[in-house]
Amino acid sequence: MISTATDALNGQSELQVKRVVVLGGGSAGMLVALALAKHLPNVETTVVRSTKLGVIGVGEGTIASIGRFLHDYLGIDPLHFHQEVHPSIKLGIQFQWGSDKPFHYTFSNQFSAPLSPQVKLSLARGYYCSSDASYADSTSALMFHGKAARLDDQGNPLLCPRYAYHLENKRFVGFLEKHSDELGVKKVDAIVEEVSVDERGVKELMLDNGEKVSADLFVDCSGFRSALLGEALQEPFVSFKDALLCDRAVVGGWQRTDDEYFAYTRAEAMDSGWCWQIEHDEIINRGYVYASDFISDEQAEKEFRQRNPKLGETRVVKFRSGVYRRAWVKNVVAIGNSYGFVEPLEATAIGLISSAANELVTVLKSGGDCITDASRDVFNKIQDVNWQQTRDFLAFHYKPNQLSQSPFWDACRNDVDLGDAQEILDYYQAVGPDLSALQHRMKSDLFGTEGYLAMLVGQNVPYRRQVEVSDNEKMAWTKLRGRLAQFADAGIGMSEYLSKLRQGQASLPMPRMGMPTNPA
Repeated sequence: MISTATDALNGQSELQVKRVVVLGGGSAGMLVALALAKHLPNVETTVVRSTKLGVIGVGEGTIASIGRFLHDYLGIDPLHFHQEVHPSIKLGIQFQWGSDKPFHYTFSNQFSAPLSPQVKLSLARGYYCSSDASYADSTSALMFHGKAARLDDQGNPLLCPRYAYHLENKRFVGFLEKHSDELGVKKVDAIVEEVSVDERGVKELMLDNGEKVSADLFVDCSGFRSALLGEALQEPFVSFKDALLCDRAVVGGWQRTDDEYFAYTRAEAMDSGWCWQIEHDEIINRGYVYASDFISDEQAEKEFRQRNPKLGETRVVKFRSGVYRRAWVKNVVAIGNSYGFVEPLEATAIGLISSAANELVTVLKSGGDCITDASRDVFNKIQDVNWQQTRDFLAFHYKPNQLSQSPFWDACRNDVDLGDAQEILDYYQAVGPDLSALQHRMKSDLFGTEGYLAMLVGQNVPYRRQVEVSDNEKMAWTKLRGRLAQFADAGIGMSEYLSKLRQGQASLPMPRMGMPTNPA
């Protein structure tokens, strides 16, 4: 595990936070600034970013906490957000992971939701999915039928309460910037040329416009550069290479024409990694995440284009998976890519940013807007656990794979380290898709029982327990799937649903939030 020990501030146990400087104006920087401005209005928040650098225009998936964080925690009006940002709805992820049929990781309780008394089934749902994990619940059925929502008796769309968004980054960040203006967040349009440090951490930022900016607390949202935590404070980096072999992505897309508009992210196994597809109104965003130890950039580009003949221009992005040893060091907190990065296999980036922003606000408020040693320790421990669980769960997509198409997937089975998630695989291989005995462990896991069961049942991972399913139960399961398919097929498609939503003719379920830490 990553160490969460902190250095004492030369005997100083606390420091009042009156001014915060957020370095970086991407999604991480703006979300953190909004959280601080909304919940710590007495603290002066300033964002330092350069409009010369622009915003990378990529498609980004999110997790099921995004609606609660944006619309409840930050107070952003859903109708205004949808009219301005044009997000699409994401019900989950469809994995084309080597099986004859794809399987789904939904944001609903696909494998653990209680069945109605009329459905006579005695086993956990996963036992009935040994050869086909489709239609395990209504959300999965919607995804298979290409629908975004079911309809009620009056023909009104009924979106499930667990959903996420697909976001086009430029629109999203532009909206957040305007919203931050309304909350009084100050902006400095400049590039940092030099960082001055002292015994407290970062002393001040020297900008290319001649200004010097100081603060009580600096939030590093500078992206992969990690200008404050990594470069200035020289915090050590902890690699996830033993668990996650991929280190590059070739990214592209094409203009939408007659393409079907899916209410989910697609994740498709490739020879040396996997390919995502994210849906937007005008464009389809596609990317191939791969391991350079197994395939060259040129070979990856060729394989990518063979699968996707509509691709336009592409670019290669190099990355390293891992985190810095601590997220909060002295008076610097790193959030987003400046602290850590993992491939977007479960679209956890904005979710982890949101939970870190929430936790930063919480520890500052509970400490009287002060930096304390205890604040840093608590914050670092939570980030450590969240990122370790994310590492383990992403590794879980690779280790138990049933693919035999390339040396990459063989290496995943043989070499990938599952960390603490190994006990879940061991237990499943013994008893199958009933993880009730692990509830003490699963309740504290970000991805919970549903996340792991989706990957285990979906990949048809074998187990030793012998389970006999009676003919009556097989018939009951078939009838249930048939009803789910019927309701789903009569549902509403993405384009029509989004149109109704943006015109105020449909609403989103908006449960109240607590801590927005659970991606599942």
